[in-house]
Amino acid sequence: MVTLSISAHTPRANTRQLALQGRLDATTAPTLNKRLDEELSNRLQTLIIDLAELSYISSAGIQCVLKARKLQAKTGGKVLLLNPQPQIKKVFEIIGVIPVKDVFASVQELDDYLDAIQKKVLDGDL
Repeated sequence: MVTLSISAHTPRANTRQLALQGRLDATTAPTLNKRLDEELSNRLQTLIIDLAELSYISSAGIQCVLKARKLQAKTGGKVLLLNPQPQIKKVFEIIGVIPVKDVFASVQELDDYLDAIQKKVLDGDL
């Protein structure tokens, strides 16, 4: 049986992080879509999708991510991808629909980015 496990936490204000484990395909995509709809109804500034434990993504899974990005863009929010496995990262590179600047190799790299953005806002540069 194909499964997808989703866990969530709030690493900082207005930010939600979803960690995906398993496979994201036509069978499991509806589960993620439902969860994304629930999370994004809270009008988050940033949604982080941690892909460290995701072993496979199909076009249905990619559509989930793109839908979340589209919904977030409408409210000025962002969807960032964290820790993609090499095979997952390669899929995103090949299809070219997720900007490289929105994919982070580690939590530290992501935190540095978020800190820089917040500093720019406080300094009036953004």
